[in-house]
Amino acid sequence: MTLREFGERQGIALSTLTWWRRVFRHAGDEDGNGVAAENPVVFTEVPAPANVPRTAAVLEIVAPSGHLVRVPAGADSDTLQRVLRVLQTTC
Repeated sequence: MTLREFGERQGIALSTLTWWRRVFRHAGDEDGNGVAAENPVVFTEVPAPANVPRTAAVLEIVAPSGHLVRVPAGADSDTLQRVLRVLQTTC
């Protein structure tokens, strides 16, 4: 499956997938002096909600890095805190 096909199937813009591919391709690259990059990629598990109907976002958070987090009504606050913490430490 091509990147374009995957994006269309998942509803993700090709430009977004291309950007993330570039980020992950260079994750952990050395800085030229044999030292690992200052901001390594960090993953955090985000549990999938169980049969929660989709609702419109009632809050949008734009991080200084430009990342946009759309928060629906009734969002799990623990998960939101984990996501925001990762954005703070990696951006």
